[in-house]
Amino acid sequence: MKRYFVITVIILSSLIDFSCDESINPNAIFRERYSLNGIMRSDTSYQIITLSHSYQPNEDDPLTYVDDPSIQGVEVNIYYNNKLYRMRDTAIARMDTARYKSPIKYYYNSNLKPGPNQAIEIDALLSNGLLLQSITFTPDVSKIGFFDFGSDRLIPPAFGSRVAVKWKNLTNVIYAPKINLNYYIKGDTSLHKKEVPLFYYLNNGKSTPIYATPITTPNLFIEIGTISKFLDEFPSDGNTKKDYSIISLTIELQVFDEYLTKYYSSIRQGIDGFTIKLDNPDYTNIKGGFGVFGSYIKTSYELKFVSNYLSSLGY
Repeated sequence: MKRYFVITVIILSSLIDFSCDESINPNAIFRERYSLNGIMRSDTSYQIITLSHSYQPNEDDPLTYVDDPSIQGVEVNIYYNNKLYRMRDTAIARMDTARYKSPIKYYYNSNLKPGPNQAIEIDALLSNGLLLQSITFTPDVSKIGFFDFGSDRLIPPAFGSRVAVKWKNLTNVIYAPKINLNYYIKGDTSLHKKEVPLFYYLNNGKSTPIYATPITTPNLFIEIGTISKFLDEFPSDGNTKKDYSIISLTIELQVFDEYLTKYYSSIRQGIDGFTIKLDNPDYTNIKGGFGVFGSYIKTSYELKFVSNYLSSLGY
């Protein structure tokens, strides 16, 4: 027994000596990586993408690295609808110069406005010969047949106490709805918009508006009571209800493509809002590098108000 004890002490001593003499480097071997990020939007013809590279700071704090990792001078091309769109590099002044002092660098094209159900390809040839590539497919939100014919068209509806708007159930997409009230103000010819909450949350006698967030279900339901409460409290700028002409309620819908949907799902927190992810995966759909290249299509659905309903609220 005594012999085994002595052997054990020798082994432990050798391990302790090894751990003290051998310096441990927590950093892996640095490999420079490149990233491409961009979202092709259907609500504008001005498209933007960014290129950057990874870096290794000289100190433990990465914020001490103040050289902007953005990359300029790269040939970036987009292929859409059998046409080539060249992306030009440019820069704008940086508002926050606490870390990076140089202007914000990016690539743009002002003549590309994608439509639904289309493929968009991109490639970026770096000076070192590395080629970054990706492709996105815009969601199919064609006006005819996208919104369900069974959706309500009037507020309030002929039956029930809530407005129901339904649309086509696409695969691998997320819908980002926004509910807007469209109205005119007396003496102003501009059409104004204001976001309407999806519902009100009552806590300790205080009512808090809760607005629509991205969803995966192809429908939206709004209680008439919520709309009535919003309209009743709406005039808040010194005008009276008689100064407003209420036109309609619009459901503005952004439909994210498969890749933006996967990226959103990879970074979102738990459903209950109390979950914190410490190991978010590095989702990418860039061949030859990292980043996300995706698209979204914007569409809308309009609901009209019944005049008697608005009159009952004082409009």
